[in-house]
Amino acid sequence: MSPPRVRHEGIKKTVIVNFADLCQSMNRRPEHVMRFLLLVLGTTGSLDSYKKLEVNGRFVPKNLEWIMKEYADNFVICKCCNSKNTSLLKDSGAVFIRCKRCKWDSYL
Repeated sequence: MSPPRVRHEGIKKTVIVNFADLCQSMNRRPEHVMRFLLLVLGTTGSLDSYKKLEVNGRFVPKNLEWIMKEYADNFVICKCCNSKNTSLLKDSGAVFIRCKRCKWDSYL
């Protein structure tokens, strides 16, 4: 996964310019990744019409990169074979990761 490309708008807004590309490379919905990121940062934000993430607050790229790596470790990478070729699924309210390579399921 490439690192987030960040730009600051004023002193109170951080924009992740390549957010849609990052989500696509992880095969995850931008809304799900956004919720995780905003929860960890303890702030609010929104997706613009181009799927760039606008975050309220000023954050450095290294911190955002670390949080995106945490997301991938928890919600993308298979714990059995370390593949990134996974799906995030729901079944009867339970959320789990299914690996397309080794067929392993991991409930979250």
